Amino acid sequence: MEIRDRNGMTETEFLQQYDPDRYEKPAVTVDMLIFTVNPEKDYSLELLMIERGGHPYLGKWAIPGGFVEMDESLEQAAARELKEETDLSDIYMEQLFTFGDVGRDPRMRVISVAYMALVPKEKLHPVAGDDAAKVRWFTVETAEDGSLTLLADGMTLTEADIAFDHEKVIKTALQRLKNKVEYTDVAFELAGEEFTLTQLQSIYEAILGRELHKPNFRRSIADRVEKTGEKETKSSNRPSCLYRKKGGEWEHRF
Repeated sequence: MEIRDRNGMTETEFLQQYDPDRYEKPAVTVDMLIFTVNPEKDYSLELLMIERGGHPYLGKWAIPGGFVEMDESLEQAAARELKEETDLSDIYMEQLFTFGDVGRDPRMRVISVAYMALVPKEKLHPVAGDDAAKVRWFTVETAEDGSLTLLADGMTLTEADIAFDHEKVIKTALQRLKNKVEYTDVAFELAGEEFTLTQLQSIYEAILGRELHKPNFRRSIADRVEKTGEKETKSSNRPSCLYRKKGGEWEHRF
């Protein structure tokens, strides 16, 4: 038996007469931040960006994203938009934050749910598509005052060059990354199955955005790594010992 409200109406009766246009509806979008570290550029932290091929912000750079369809979940929308704009797929992304400042999109009231991932560079081969004119990796740099700069092939993007409020989204993601590298194994996953301690430290430094004291760093990870018995052969310098993570499995999946 259905419960009746103060007006004597059951839920079925209420839904039958409910006007869905009673409230103005905001649009919902998803934005995806795909980070990596580039071993060919001193393990610099890089972020995937697209150049917008249409209004608004035509010609400006943004993180990949788009509108959520009525028949899909947020996760499905994030995977679909990433595939359509960059041709990347099968990437595990975790939800970062919901951004809903009034006026963040000049078209209408838009609430965006951001997702992020940190993936080894060799697994990523982006290609621009849909409304993305170009897709490019940008090296991420942050100044002491917190300002953000993105660098790629002679191109420098300041916060004013980034579409929408995506500089805020990127800064939020960077803070999450810094926190995450402190309590998860994400840096080890980027380093691969075998690595030198210098390589591992470079990855930590790229994500944290600061230099680490070598002896202190090595003490902090000493109980989490073990020697493989092999030495690195690619470097022209004195061969360094190769290490692996103890146990061989990650405690956390990014």
